[in-house]
Amino acid sequence: MKESQRRRFFAVKARARILVRAVVDLVRIAKPASDQEAAVMHDHASLLYFLSLLFSVTGAFNAAVTSFAFSGLEYPIILVVAASIVVNYAAIIRMALCWRRERDDLRLIERMRGLFTCLGVGWGLLISLYAYYGPPERSTLLLGLATGVVSTPIVSVPSSVAYGFFIPSAILCVIAVSFVMSGADPFTAMAFTSFACYASVGIYLTNKTFSGRSEARAALQREIETVRVFLREYEEGSPDWLWEIDADGLIRKANSSMASAMGVSPADLQGRELQLLVTSDDHNERANLASRLRQRLPFRDLLVYLEQSGRKRWLRLTGHPIYNDRGSATGFRGIGRDVTIAHEADLRIAFMAKHDGLTGLLNRQSFLSTLADLTTRDRSFGLFLIDLDGFKSINDTYGHGVGDSLLQWVAQRIEQCFGSAAVVARLGGDEFAVLLPSLDRDQAVPLAQALISKLNQSFIGDNIIISPGASVGISLFPDHSRDHQKLMLQADLALYKAKEEGKRTASLFADWMEQEYHQRLSQEAELHRAITNGEIILAYQPIVDINTGSVVACEALARWQHPVRGLLMPSEFIATAERTDLMERLGELVLRIACRDAAGWEHRVQVNVNLSPRQLRRGQFLQLLAEALEESGLPASRLGIEVTENVLLDGDERTLQQLRDIRACGAKLILDDFGSGYSSLSYLQDIDVDGIKIDKGFTRKLNAPKVRAICRMVARLAMDLNIYVVAEGVEEPSQLEWLKLNGIPFAQGYLLGSPATRQPSRQAEYLA
Repeated sequence: MKESQRRRFFAVKARARILVRAVVDLVRIAKPASDQEAAVMHDHASLLYFLSLLFSVTGAFNAAVTSFAFSGLEYPIILVVAASIVVNYAAIIRMALCWRRERDDLRLIERMRGLFTCLGVGWGLLISLYAYYGPPERSTLLLGLATGVVSTPIVSVPSSVAYGFFIPSAILCVIAVSFVMSGADPFTAMAFTSFACYASVGIYLTNKTFSGRSEARAALQREIETVRVFLREYEEGSPDWLWEIDADGLIRKANSSMASAMGVSPADLQGRELQLLVTSDDHNERANLASRLRQRLPFRDLLVYLEQSGRKRWLRLTGHPIYNDRGSATGFRGIGRDVTIAHEADLRIAFMAKHDGLTGLLNRQSFLSTLADLTTRDRSFGLFLIDLDGFKSINDTYGHGVGDSLLQWVAQRIEQCFGSAAVVARLGGDEFAVLLPSLDRDQAVPLAQALISKLNQSFIGDNIIISPGASVGISLFPDHSRDHQKLMLQADLALYKAKEEGKRTASLFADWMEQEYHQRLSQEAELHRAITNGEIILAYQPIVDINTGSVVACEALARWQHPVRGLLMPSEFIATAERTDLMERLGELVLRIACRDAAGWEHRVQVNVNLSPRQLRRGQFLQLLAEALEESGLPASRLGIEVTENVLLDGDERTLQQLRDIRACGAKLILDDFGSGYSSLSYLQDIDVDGIKIDKGFTRKLNAPKVRAICRMVARLAMDLNIYVVAEGVEEPSQLEWLKLNGIPFAQGYLLGSPATRQPSRQAEYLA
């Protein structure tokens, strides 16, 4: 109950606050903040001036006459109050006359509020005295006088002045009529009080209506001034020009601006038919002009043009019919403007919206729209997707300027090869597309091979000779599909197959490509579930000191425990992961598991984890590495990160810095598959490594003299660089003996230990 009363109290308090704020807004006087507010205040001041003169004359007369009617001579106080009212009226008249000279609206309203407030107090006191001293037979006069005083502010503005007079006079009059007047009764008191309330509302509504009209008048005046300024500026320097034709459509008013826009003299325009001078690319536009002129209908911004010295000048016409005093149409009058520059700019923008800015070919969006439109027709065509081979390398090597020139050259070659009947587009980057009408299956691949031959020719730019080459994927409508999105997918699959087959070749879509594509999607989905569901496990293959037989490290190798197919080797799913973003998740999972497992091994040996190039692209591997080490508690010194040349080949300075940071945090950095790439030695200049692993391809060929020489060189290089070397793929005793004799102390392979999920032993079984 108390809570309910409390809420009711706060509700009443909030309403009271709102009411007080509203009353304050009614009586306060604020300096105008805008021209419109100043205009409204001036209207208030003007009306207040006239009302002040009227009220002062009638009010002073009534004060004098009624004071004698209520025996003022017998009661001096009545004469004193009446005299003060007359003096107040005199001050009001003086203030009004001062405003007439000075026109200070704010000062007038502020002073008048004070004067009218004093006047309201005076009249309230005078009527109270009349009620107290007056005889009973004067009650009717008293009520009439009180009613007149209370109702006077209804026609007064502004509200601050009106309420300044009304509030004190109404309060005192209500007291006089209700309590002081002889013969006062509740019904008279209630009637008079209700009238006072009505008067209060009337004052509010009167001021609101007057202010609204004043604001509307001020806004209209401002618009009129704006129109005047606009017309003046228009007459002085507007590019628009006025035109007028008679009832027959003949020009009867042509000024110099109109004649200049049409490239003739004003005299040559006079008497010529307007609709024959101009034309339009859109027949409907011209028909609209002729129809509206004939039907006497107004029109706006009709776009037309005229030929002038072999060049189009674009005009926009606006017009409306004109009538004589009898209501008969006498012609048309309107405004014209030369919009040639703006319209040609619009045409260029429209062209750019649909075309590639570099080559001028259709862009991707326009091409797809054209393709979708063609699939709705019953005409065969072929879709070629063309991708340049090695463009990224060209761009990185020679710069974007050469790359852009090459793309322009390729676009020209494609257009030359297929002619004007083909729709050619640049889809983005180094990918182009072509739509060839009436293309059958037998023509598709030979035409694509011809294009590839043309693109294999040398491009010469900035004294650079480049043979770019390209791969092409082809799909046919309606042989392969009638859906434009599926045609794009099929051509893309064929392009993927062409790239896979060695590039610089063409591939025509076949159903098995789509089946293979769906298989890849299925594999990706399965691998995603495997990573999420914990189906990825690790097997550890030992790295052995061949002189002592001790296991010094283990390489973590991923295995997929497939619920249906059993245990899958990396060769069956790593390629799928590398094609997608799953490689990052898989690499993170392997790192975390390897660190956790190694931290629990009794034999404190190093664990090596392979690092994919994809894991470095986002620049977050160092954070992941720190989290894995912290969560597992594995010392960084017991973790080795194996990288191949692909990491370095695909990387930039940011990639190299991440590799340096790996070593800086205490982990070992190992260069894997050393010797299998193109520039293994050059990478040893860019980064410091802790070890290198000779590719198993060399180990298997140790019986070849050249391979032996290379391995001995690698061993000496490792010794000079103070790094260790590991030989991978050791499977035969003879290989192990050769490594011992030639100073390669560490080895890895099935001879020394197969990958196993259990923790590594201390000693290699073969060397025990």
